[in-house]
Amino acid sequence: MPLTKDKEVQKEYQNIREYTEKLVSNLETEDFVVQAATHVSPAKWHLAHTTWFFEKFILEAFLPHYVHFNNEFLYLFNSYYETVGTPHPQARRGLITRPTVEETYSYRHYVDEHMSQLLDEKNDNEEFQELVEIDYSMNNSIRSLS
Repeated sequence: MPLTKDKEVQKEYQNIREYTEKLVSNLETEDFVVQAATHVSPAKWHLAHTTWFFEKFILEAFLPHYVHFNNEFLYLFNSYYETVGTPHPQARRGLITRPTVEETYSYRHYVDEHMSQLLDEKNDNEEFQELVEIDYSMNNSIRSLS
């Protein structure tokens, strides 16, 4: 049975999220917080930031009654979106000791569950589709480079 476009998007979303976690699967806990240079963020921050994007721009806007995993993450994992709040300074991301790596993964899984719910609803809102497609395209480009 061929997948519908909505099912393809949901499957690709899951594949990309799993792929991201696979990229860091060989890291030890301590490795997730190292910031090798002020312009390069730690792996833990990137895992949370990509999650923040879905939470802030998709779930918050399109899933009625969505409850944030942790309101402090709205600041910590914002990067340069000054129109949605003050971002945490890039050069200081390696100083973030909390959340833990385990809590960062819990955050990702919480957001993924809600994204799955939203994608299941076959949302035909054009803005929603564009946001999901932007992320889909960016992640496919990154994956093809590795």
